[in-house]
Amino acid sequence: MNEESQEIKEILAGNKDKYFQIINRYKDKLFAVAYHMSATEAEAEKLIEQGFLEVYQNLEKYEESIFFSDWLYEQFIPIIGVKRDNDSTKQAKLPFHNPQYIKMEEALHSLAPEAKFQLLLIKLMDFTPAKLSGFIGKSKEEIEKNYSASLKQIRRSTLSSEIQQEGEDCHSVEELSLYFDGKLSDEAEQKMNDHLEFCPDCREVLHLLKQEEATLEKVLEYPKLNESFNDQVLSKLDPYVPAKPKHRTWKYQLSVVGILGAIFLFSVVILPTIKPLASMVSTYMEHGTIYNVWTEGTYAVTDEGITLEITDVEIDSLYMAVYYEISRVGDEPPKKFPVEDVDFYSSKPLRIVDEAGNQFPVDATIPDHLRHARSLAEEEGEEKERPYYLLKMPEELPDEFNLEINFARLQGQYGKWNIEIPIRYDKVEDTAVTVKLGKTINIDDKAVVDIMDATYSENGSRIRYKVNHTKEEEARLRKLLKEHDQEYRMEEILQGRHVGLHVTTEEEHLVLPNYFHFMVYEPNEPVELYFSNYYIGNEQQQQMGNHQIQGKIENPEEELYIKMFGASFQEPTFFSLEVPLKETETTPLESEFSNYKLLDYSLTPEKDGEGNITKYALIINGENQQEGARGDIGWSVSGQSGNYIPTEGWYHYEDMQKEGKKKLLHVDIVPHNNVFPETLVIKADYIYTHYDEKEWEKFPLFTQEEKNDSESE
Repeated sequence: MNEESQEIKEILAGNKDKYFQIINRYKDKLFAVAYHMSATEAEAEKLIEQGFLEVYQNLEKYEESIFFSDWLYEQFIPIIGVKRDNDSTKQAKLPFHNPQYIKMEEALHSLAPEAKFQLLLIKLMDFTPAKLSGFIGKSKEEIEKNYSASLKQIRRSTLSSEIQQEGEDCHSVEELSLYFDGKLSDEAEQKMNDHLEFCPDCREVLHLLKQEEATLEKVLEYPKLNESFNDQVLSKLDPYVPAKPKHRTWKYQLSVVGILGAIFLFSVVILPTIKPLASMVSTYMEHGTIYNVWTEGTYAVTDEGITLEITDVEIDSLYMAVYYEISRVGDEPPKKFPVEDVDFYSSKPLRIVDEAGNQFPVDATIPDHLRHARSLAEEEGEEKERPYYLLKMPEELPDEFNLEINFARLQGQYGKWNIEIPIRYDKVEDTAVTVKLGKTINIDDKAVVDIMDATYSENGSRIRYKVNHTKEEEARLRKLLKEHDQEYRMEEILQGRHVGLHVTTEEEHLVLPNYFHFMVYEPNEPVELYFSNYYIGNEQQQQMGNHQIQGKIENPEEELYIKMFGASFQEPTFFSLEVPLKETETTPLESEFSNYKLLDYSLTPEKDGEGNITKYALIINGENQQEGARGDIGWSVSGQSGNYIPTEGWYHYEDMQKEGKKKLLHVDIVPHNNVFPETLVIKADYIYTHYDEKEWEKFPLFTQEEKNDSESE
């Protein structure tokens, strides 16, 4: 349990003073946003006070499975960003005397209210455009567009008077801004780097952009609330009164049972079409309530004007599919079923619990094809498949258990939608079919992939495999580690082996996987991969950006194949180079490790407009000597005593696919506390070798011969 969850539990138990820490933790950023959206400081403070009062009143609705900060911010956003009747052109003025700060503040207030609000949430709350999209109901693309336009407008207001570029080939402020924000393509960025090396005017613009960014941060983060605000809010709150269980007298129990019995008799004699109600009586006697407990698979709960109904549960030994419908009070049932209506990011939205209260580990997801792009024909004419939760079934379950649904967010609204569904697992007819495969794939005599079996069911398929180093390769690695007194790293090396197995159709269209949240990889233990019954384009179409659903597997036992598209293995390296941190021209190196030959290194200083060195570009060049594979080297840079040295960039990843001479390491060394280290210690501790260019064999997952063998067993 995290600190905030514990605080909330104590608050709900009656200790309202614990709310002081929550207020203190979030008040300043929220107040800064409100201040820049308000006409006066008093108005901003009033909004933040209102928000904390409402959050306190709603604490009972908070669900531990979501981040508390997300839950809190979502309640504040409509309060802070609400359109008020007063003149929106009036803005609170900060007590700045610095002309640059005043100019920045004026530029900020020149933005349209909606654009300014989005900028504030991104800058102060660290929201990404994708995350913010879910909070304010705008598309990610629209938010990104507004954010870029806001920065452009601010820079136009704050930079124009200071920029004096005299070079004929100088880039525009807009181009340099795109470079500064990391928005250029790789090719354009490289051209810009080449230009900046010889253009002090453009480097000066970048320096001004950095100053402008720092000024914006200072303006946005000011002002702050003092500690008396916390006490002011607490004084208006009443402590929670812990809920006590209701104990009903035997007379009350008997009266309710009598009423239910009368209803049951009435329904049998007069209204035979009504569903049987007898189990409601036993449910009441067992649980003390009949709310949300219905017979014959109908389960529904309403909160915040939203109803969640579980309409079907399908079970076999591979999957449990839980179908649901969501509707608002007074709304017609939706024709489309957006997956986003349900907070499927909750950590434990579904649980399996037996009669004794024991929980069984279960992993759940929403099948990826429901979130995936659909074909044009399906968009226009065919009804989309209704979304459902998919549970990966544990190996062992009791004959009877309860499936507990615990949703904390529906259709963007926080609340409590808790449903308990009794399951008779001993009555389930298992339709899943498992086939033993026994297929093996050898990878460069370093490892062997053993594809053990495949299982097919109504809701998808699963393959299980093991990947192990060959005996010769494992012996070589152990000997190498022993020579360097690093036997302790063997476990890490064994865990660093991965293969890219995919289920495909005969035409090698990729079958969409079912991704679950948790996947524990243990050496020498089987790896399980789960797949849906839908497929998208083949590898070539994927590279061309075709990610649409192409079709559905109708007969998985005949249509499915398996193919490996790549593999990677970690192995230790023991390279170390010690060099003084000073300008160094290209210096030859004579060293080899893990099929890589090191050629040379260089250190190039970068200076600001005043001639001060701001960073050093460290580059090591080399060549890959193994055909059909490429390496990802694990570099580290430290001082002589092993102390951390700050770096930026790690640009060499752009060269990973190149042939011949290329950058194996390209990183910027930056000062720590305005001081550069005297000496660099450059190490390569490990390397991942990737095999992703080889054409691997494809073979069927199911044959008639294998089916007969499986049935006979």
